[in-house]
Amino acid sequence: MEELALGESLAETIRVQSPRHGDVARWARGLFEALAHLHARGLVHRDIKPANLMLSGLRRSPVRIIDFGIAAAAGSAPEPGISSGTVHYMSPEQASGGVAEPSWDVYAMGLVLLELLTGSKAFPGTAIESLVARTLRSPEIPDHLGDWAVLLRSLTAMDPKERPTAAHASAMAARLIPVVPSPSQDSPDKPRGLVAAGQCRTVRVFPSRRHRQQA
Repeated sequence: MEELALGESLAETIRVQSPRHGDVARWARGLFEALAHLHARGLVHRDIKPANLMLSGLRRSPVRIIDFGIAAAAGSAPEPGISSGTVHYMSPEQASGGVAEPSWDVYAMGLVLLELLTGSKAFPGTAIESLVARTLRSPEIPDHLGDWAVLLRSLTAMDPKERPTAAHASAMAARLIPVVPSPSQDSPDKPRGLVAAGQCRTVRVFPSRRHRQQA
């Protein structure tokens, strides 16, 4: 069965804009929640990348993971001749051809978030250059990212045992979401339900792109 979903991928988002850190934190929380759901059922996506992460624009599920074409059971060995992911987002152990582990998805998501925040791939270059680089070092994470740097270094640790679970990563991302003032903090002289001039909220209209995902 297929689900027809409308929206844009994070690959398109990276190409056309620099998203706000608060938005990235909200997306990260939702995406890690989705990964936790998948991992709890013994599955590994194996191909987390911007093109497979979608902004749906829906309140119920604003972000979605799509394309489970090469998902595999945790602990399963790679199949000869079958692609096991996208080079620029593979974990070091996935690049080395190890058995599928949930930590692969966590690492890949860390690289996606780093790219969203900096606008650049962590390991650019040819496929071979990218693969070799990640087996030799961790990605370079700018200190100016502040609290984000702590999360990103954890997600992309060389040792998979040092990476958080998807559920833990979701909780960590949630702490990076800016606090929105409650209604009680509004000025008593400002009528509720009204928006001051110049404070109108911009609603983004997503292009009518269609993505089909296998269920």
